[in-house]
Amino acid sequence: MDDLDALPSPCRGCMFWQSAAAPPGDQASDPQGQDAWWQAMQLDWGTPGKGIWDGDELIAFALFAPPLHVQRPRTLTFAPSDDALVLATLWCDPDHRGAGHARHLMQALARDALSQGYEAIEAYGAAFVRDGACVLSGSALEALGFALHRPHPTTALYRMDLDRTVSWPQAVGHALGEVISSLQGRERARTRPALEQRQLREDARTNGSSS
Repeated sequence: MDDLDALPSPCRGCMFWQSAAAPPGDQASDPQGQDAWWQAMQLDWGTPGKGIWDGDELIAFALFAPPLHVQRPRTLTFAPSDDALVLATLWCDPDHRGAGHARHLMQALARDALSQGYEAIEAYGAAFVRDGACVLSGSALEALGFALHRPHPTTALYRMDLDRTVSWPQAVGHALGEVISSLQGRERARTRPALEQRQLREDARTNGSSS
């Protein structure tokens, strides 16, 4: 709760996703309402956010919740799926972008979602995003691994299936194991002729001395 004051403006006090009637964060601020929602989430479900810090500075954060705990999707184009956790906000400080912070947050979020029985993460993506908007960019979601789930000209629904997210490191590990085995095989192949030549020289010396 104390860390909420570290949220950047206009995110601090924004209730756009929590309330179907709230305007975007740059038009209204309700810190008390945000505090109350956050506290209720922690009591009923769990902490609905993750952050990355550089010392005392919050440089990236994600806001997420089960579909029943965010009211804004009821006014948008499509309702989120029951088996998906809703990613509402993903923000990174402009001075720290390009360092992979968004992907780190998504990996942590995927682990939490799986541990709570969710099969996917869904998010709303806009075709055009203005400064201060509370809806993420569709192209940014695709760059993070989301796939277009339900298209719409202005606000589409994107989805990341967690079985593919989890199987990816497993596949990489399997491929890495094959590479290591191949390299070890090549090393053994290079070593075998050298051992054979050494054995031939030793046999020749032995035969020579015996004669």
